[in-house]
Amino acid sequence: MQKLLRLARLDFSMILREQMLWFMLFVVPGLEFCLALWLLPWLERQFPPIADYHALILMLMTLQVVTSIGFVLASMLLDERDEQVLMVLNTMPVGVNTFLFYRLGIGTIMAVLFSFSMLSVPELAGLNLASRLTASFLFAGTAPITTLALASFSSNKVEGLAVYKGLSLILMIPAGSFFIQSWVQYTLGIVPVYWTLHYVEKNLAGDPAFEMLFVALLMHGLALWGLFKLFKKRVFL
Repeated sequence: MQKLLRLARLDFSMILREQMLWFMLFVVPGLEFCLALWLLPWLERQFPPIADYHALILMLMTLQVVTSIGFVLASMLLDERDEQVLMVLNTMPVGVNTFLFYRLGIGTIMAVLFSFSMLSVPELAGLNLASRLTASFLFAGTAPITTLALASFSSNKVEGLAVYKGLSLILMIPAGSFFIQSWVQYTLGIVPVYWTLHYVEKNLAGDPAFEMLFVALLMHGLALWGLFKLFKKRVFL
C-alpha cells in the first residue's frame, strides 16, 4: 500500500508539471460540468428543438469527460515508456500487473466521480440513484479503454494526441443510432459506448434495461481484456 501511495504522489506531481495534463484532468471536466449545468439549459430556452436531444447531448459531454481522463493516463504511460520506466517494473516489487491495475483503477475512480456529477444535473431527474451509479460505472469504463488504446497504438504523446482525436470520433459514432429506426443501428453496437447510451435512454424512458446492461458489461470487458493483452505485448514483450 505504501508503494502505491508513493506512486500516487509521483503521478500527481507529474500531472501538475505539465499544463496539458492538468488542464485535461481538471479544467476540461469542470468546464463540461458548467456547460451541462448552465449553458445547455440556456441554449434549450433559446432554441427549443435542442431540448429533444438533451439527454443525448449530456451523455456525449459525459463521454468527453471520461475520455479526457483516459488521455491523461495514456500520456503518462507514453512518457514512462519513452523513459524506460515501464521496463524497469519487471524487476520491481510492485510488478507490472499491479502497476497497471493501480494506474487504470485510479483513472476509473475519477471517471466514476465525474460521470456521476454529470449525470446528476437536475434535467436528468428521471434516473434513480441505482441507475445513475450504474451508468456512471459504464461511462467510466471508457477511461481505461481510452488509456490502453492510446498507449497501444501510439509511440509518443504527439501520436497519442492524433489517435485520441480519432478515437473520440469513433466513440461518438454510436450517437447516430438515436436517429436510425431500423436494425442497422445495432451494427454500431461493436463500439461499447452504444450499449451505455441506450442503457441510460431506456432508464429515462422507464423501460427495463437489464439486457442493455449485460451487453454493455460484456462489450466493455472484452474491449478491456483485448487492449490489456495488446498493451502488455507491445510494451513488455
